[in-house]
Amino acid sequence: MRLRIIAVIAWPLAMLFAVYVSPLFQDQAFKQILDRRASITIEAEVLSNPIEVRGFNNSKERQVEVSLISPAQFRGKNGEVKIGSNAIELGDRFQGVVSFRPSFKNGFEFKANLKHLITKTKGQTADPFSQLRGAFLSNLRGLDADSAALVAGLAIGDDSRLSKTVADQFKVVSLTHLTAVSGANCAIVLGAVAFLLMRLPISRRVRILLSFGAIAGYLALVGPQPSVLRASVMVAVVLLGLYFGRRVHRLDAIALSVIGLFLFEPQLSLDYGFALSVLATLGLLVLAPPLAKRLEIRMPNWLALVMAVTISAQIACLPILLVLQPALPVYSVFANLLAEPLVLPITMLGLIACLVSPILPLLAQGISFLASIPAFVIIFIAQKLANAPSATIAWFSGLTGVMLSVLVTISFAGLLVARSKRVKAFSASALILVGLVFISQNSSVALARSAFYSGDYTLVNCDVGQGDGLVIRSAGQVAVVDVGREDPAIDDCLSNLGIQTIDLLVLTHFDMDHIGGVIGAITGREVKEALLTSFHDDRPGADFAESVLNAREISITRAEKGMTGKLGDFNYQVLSPHRDAPEAEDSNDGSVTMLWQDSQIALFTLADLGEKGQLRLGQEWASLLNSGFGGRQVIVKVAHHGSADQLPEFYEAISPKLALISVGVHNSYGHPTSRTLSFLNLIGSEILRTDQMGAIGVSEVPSGLSVSVSGRS
Repeated sequence: MRLRIIAVIAWPLAMLFAVYVSPLFQDQAFKQILDRRASITIEAEVLSNPIEVRGFNNSKERQVEVSLISPAQFRGKNGEVKIGSNAIELGDRFQGVVSFRPSFKNGFEFKANLKHLITKTKGQTADPFSQLRGAFLSNLRGLDADSAALVAGLAIGDDSRLSKTVADQFKVVSLTHLTAVSGANCAIVLGAVAFLLMRLPISRRVRILLSFGAIAGYLALVGPQPSVLRASVMVAVVLLGLYFGRRVHRLDAIALSVIGLFLFEPQLSLDYGFALSVLATLGLLVLAPPLAKRLEIRMPNWLALVMAVTISAQIACLPILLVLQPALPVYSVFANLLAEPLVLPITMLGLIACLVSPILPLLAQGISFLASIPAFVIIFIAQKLANAPSATIAWFSGLTGVMLSVLVTISFAGLLVARSKRVKAFSASALILVGLVFISQNSSVALARSAFYSGDYTLVNCDVGQGDGLVIRSAGQVAVVDVGREDPAIDDCLSNLGIQTIDLLVLTHFDMDHIGGVIGAITGREVKEALLTSFHDDRPGADFAESVLNAREISITRAEKGMTGKLGDFNYQVLSPHRDAPEAEDSNDGSVTMLWQDSQIALFTLADLGEKGQLRLGQEWASLLNSGFGGRQVIVKVAHHGSADQLPEFYEAISPKLALISVGVHNSYGHPTSRTLSFLNLIGSEILRTDQMGAIGVSEVPSGLSVSVSGRS
């Protein structure tokens, strides 16, 4: 019991040490390089075979693990470097210019991009585990790319090949723990090793020592992931006790693993993966047995056990899960019930394929393909349930949501394990109270959202977080200007509005927060034409967006100054950029800006155009901006989410009645800035923000304009 109390106390102490004390002992020169994202010339040794990782907008990039050789003061620091198309392999030494940034992955001190390769020499040594991983990944086969990627995740912890779409679907149904190695995989490996060792004529102590070796080897193969570290140390504690003829209580084992790992690496106290691993294990050890006994009364024993394990882990992890995603996954228990039995064959077949890949590559390909079949089934389950109606239900936001989720977890535990009738009664009352408040809150939100989306709006600024997504409707025709960063956000907005056909899709420029959700916008809908910037953008996002549109055979037109068109009762014209955007300094400066006018509204959509671009608009369209717009009421989609990069004189010239700011809650950019809000207030604009109001609808009524908002849950 003392160990468990010490472990509870150790967590906040480790957090305080990691946040306040540990930085004092770090190499300040190296820390400054990371903080400044500086570029310097380094020499490094490559510790792993290159692997493909997801880069900007799901693009494929090659990455290696390295140890620095020079500069001398940074020798021995480990990190991950994206190497582009450079022919750098395991064991090589190279000199090059890299740009640094901090790494938040346990075991690595930095991340970097190789900007210029100066020299490379072929290495003589190689890490056998890295070679094994590289051989496995090169021989990996599957029913499709995602099923093969899931095999790699469950077998060796490499989830870099899993597509963003599938990763998001796993998140919606709480299957994210299946995309990489976890404590459950360690248990599978140890179980398989124990099964084999029991059939050998060797002593108990030798079996234990060989089990130690198996866990150490598996840890070296998959890397020091937080959940694997926790499971490995916990298993080591149990095995050590058995070696000396003593049984270690499972709760003492997890307490010792937490204490030991915090002493070794205090930063783990800040790691969500580590917290989820510990809490899930506690749920299995403390909550699952009594819950299984209660469920056995109403269902078969095997089903009661599976249900108890799934529910206990979800309840124990609830506070952390809701911090990461403030919504309850409706189908999580069902999804885990269906998926968990498939983890064992995938893990074992994947590991066998990994072990034989260096010597029997064809066999490894066949085994990994076989493992991809149940992986394909898991992905199918995730896809169907993630896209099912009401896959998530909004939880309380902020500190209130965190505290209520902690209350739910504690009350659930009290109801199951407490012996006092008073504690049980209090726990049951707390759960009922939270449940009633939750149902009441979501019912009111659902009614408000339903009422909002049934409105007959001309304009709807969708709530897509930190990004843009504007819908224009007129006489049965629809234009969508940008699609936000994530597929679900724009898809939900368009679906709630009942939009099945997009007559004009405008992608103003290729920043992720404007084009990342393009698949969500066009899937299941007819898109008649797409209007794209003519600014030459060689970033992967541009290739991605265009390839998606081309795959759907959607007609693409390049926007240029002076281009005009019609959407229902709206006439629109492109204000910038010029053809091929020779005036643009960057992608924001090359944004497609437009003016939309019907009989009542003059709408400016300014994308991310900055102060210089707005000055050009003022000079090139002076007569238009000073025309008064025929008495129409002016609405502006404020540029760049309300950043400080604005020209107040431009806004003063158009004198907008409504200023729409599409911006994410508590975003890290400080948008919208006080400068922008101040001058908009000064010129008398009504400011409407998605971070405060949710989706914003503007209707044309005889008296002028009517504004409705969906509100935030």
